[in-house]
Amino acid sequence: MYYTANVTDTAYCYDGSFAGFLCCVFESYTRKEIPAEVCPPEEGQLNLFGTRDIPTDLQRARRVAAGLDRLGWQVKDRITTGFLSTEPGKDLTLLRFARLCFARGPGAVQMLGDPDAAAAFRLERAVNNEAGKLIEFIRFEEREGMLGAVIHPKNRVLSLLRGHFCSRLPDEDFLIFDAVHGMALLRRGGQVQYLAMEHYTPCTDEAELNWQQMWKRFFKALTIEERRNEKAQMSHVQKRFWQDMVEMRGEPSAHS
Repeated sequence: MYYTANVTDTAYCYDGSFAGFLCCVFESYTRKEIPAEVCPPEEGQLNLFGTRDIPTDLQRARRVAAGLDRLGWQVKDRITTGFLSTEPGKDLTLLRFARLCFARGPGAVQMLGDPDAAAAFRLERAVNNEAGKLIEFIRFEEREGMLGAVIHPKNRVLSLLRGHFCSRLPDEDFLIFDAVHGMALLRRGGQVQYLAMEHYTPCTDEAELNWQQMWKRFFKALTIEERRNEKAQMSHVQKRFWQDMVEMRGEPSAHS
């Protein structure tokens, strides 16, 4: 370990957002400690020791993001791409790697003899490899002027598919539904969104799908959700920070 920090028996629990993860890095740096675990909601606490809830504070998250920005694109890519992994324990891996980079500088990405740097590299490589395979093999179907595809990835790779398909299909509206994680990448009218989506039925010869009705129900549900002011405000903050994370990778933002 190339930085001064105490390894504790405390687990950091956070909301699962990228901003929340950066707040965990801030907490670790401020307290000069390495937590025993970093737990998003889907993992929960796995150890028998104490927990510390880490609230999502955008000011703190931006400070950490600015620090990562100064370390260069390789560090940012390794952390933002690694964060898309669903590998258990990836949050602690990336926190330890971030601490290493802040201590050793941009060259830490090349220190693959270090276990923290090597673990972060494996996360990034696995996510990128899966995204590359999907880019090669995704096939769309067309209904009512909209292209649609369903994928079943292990990791949350939608943001890595965005740039390729927006460039490849510049004049098309399309939807890529991640059936494993309940999210969709939607490009419609030149605008790109990431939206929660529970179900998508691919078209088949046996079962015809009424796309117009599907879109009406989908956008009606989205409108209702956005009217829930208290939750919508927090959701907007998290979505905005997710866009910031995507932009750190050099992907297009609101327009493709």
